[in-house]
Amino acid sequence: MDSHRSIGENVEDAKLLRRIGAMFDHIDPVPDAVMHAARSAFAWRDIDSQLAQLIDEEELVGSATRAHGEHRLLTFEAPGMTVAIEATEVGGARRLIGQLVPSGPNHVALESAAQAGQSLTAPVDHLGRFALSAVPAGLVRLRCTMPDGTQVVTEWVDA
Repeated sequence: MDSHRSIGENVEDAKLLRRIGAMFDHIDPVPDAVMHAARSAFAWRDIDSQLAQLIDEEELVGSATRAHGEHRLLTFEAPGMTVAIEATEVGGARRLIGQLVPSGPNHVALESAAQAGQSLTAPVDHLGRFALSAVPAGLVRLRCTMPDGTQVVTEWVDA
């Protein structure tokens, strides 16, 4: 087994690790003070950006079976903005459909941990809706710039 596999190479391993992490979060959650300190440290890392935290993640009820694809709904929140995303994977192809509330940015950029320095961009319509196709496997995040120049960046999530 190659110990230098790229992030997202084994999606099943990532799903298993996410479930194990959720189990430990339930049994022995991280203290609030530690989470606050970590978020503060992250905020100072990129002081010009607001962090949109993942506040809800769920597999969509009635979605296709694992063999036919996965459908998840992710909701992020930053001061003054909510980002809702439907992440789908069918036949190995990943797609994100989302909405920014309130609308405002003209486009969103998807950054990938596996493809550092590269990003996919998509236009945002007047209702705040956008769609991204050919989303790379592994950890990704969205970045958008508000009309006042404030940048909003979501937490990294496994697409």
